[in-house]
Parts: sequence; structure tokens; C-alpha cells
Amino acid sequence: LASVDVTVKNEDTRDLNLMSSDDFNAYHGGMIAAVRAIGGRKPRSYVGDTSARTQVAVRTLAEEFQQVVQGESLNPQFIKGMMKHGYKGALELAKQASFAYGWDATSRVMNDALYNRIAESYVLDETVRQWMREVNPWALHEITETLFEAQRRGFWNMTDEMADALREIYLSTEGELEEQGETNTHEP
Repeated sequence: LASVDVTVKNEDTRDLNLMSSDDFNAYHGGMIAAVRAIGGRKPRSYVGDTSARTQVAVRTLAEEFQQVVQGESLNPQFIKGMMKHGYKGALELAKQASFAYGWDATSRVMNDALYNRIAESYVLDETVRQWMREVNPWALHEITETLFEAQRRGFWNMTDEMADALREIYLSTEGELEEQGETNTHEP
């Protein structure tokens, strides 16, 4: 692992992507993290796309990640689609935030703008937040916890205004869940 310069993960279908499961990050992101930890440097990382055998493409992991997160996870149509699925849809949004954070922890592919958009789209958007509070407040709570963990670990330089807004939502959601006897988490 100390001598690895490049990591590559090939995808032969567009039915799945980097954000479909934490498995993708577990093995490709895990390899990147292991190479960085043992070799002392971040390897160049690529994603191959052989879903159309006559149009094979190779992108950097960062390019593929940006494309998937912006094209799907943060797409307003994707979010609206998740809202049709109630509890499970809210859980899926929490997973998207968690998967993005996981990729950042292993591969450093997120940036402040993407974290801001996750916060704005999943937590600060009044319609999405109210819907999540009704169908799955645990998901809303989990997303805010994930965002604060990204800040604590130095992955996201959130503004003071963003921190205040998220903290207010986090604490109010935590209070509601505690009233129901459903959580025992800590303040961000």
C-alpha cells in the first residue's frame, strides 16, 4: 500500500453510483485512506464507467463524486421524489448526507459549497425540514449531527450564521425526540 500511486474502481452499470450505498466508500474510499495512512500521500483516484461498452469513460473520483452528488443527491427532483416515500425517503436523505461525509473522511472529495448545499437542501429548506419533522425527525437529527461532525473534524468551514441556524434546528429536534424518549445524543 505504501507504493500505490493510483486507485481505480470500475462501474459497469449506471443503475448504481458512489452514493447508492456506503459499500462504494468502504472499499474504494477505504483503499484511498489506507494508501494515505501507510504511504503518507493521497493517491490519484479514478472511476471507470463501462456501462456503455462503446463509450468507456474515466473520471477522477472527485469529478465523479461532484457529478453524482450535484446531479442526484442535491437535485430538487430527487428530493421531491424522496418526499413521496415518507419515513423511508427521509431516511434516504440522511443516508445521502452520511455517505457524502464518509467519502470526505476517506477521500477528501467534499468542499464547503457541497456541505452548504446539503445543509440548505436537507435541513434549512423550510418545506423539506417540516416534512422530515413530520415523517422522520430522527433523520433530520442525524443529518444535523453529520454536518456538525464534518465541522468538528475540520472538513467543513461552516459560517457562524449556518452554525447558529443548524444548532437551533438540532436542539429543537433533539428536544422533541427527548420528549418522546427517543434520543440521548449530545449538543453540537
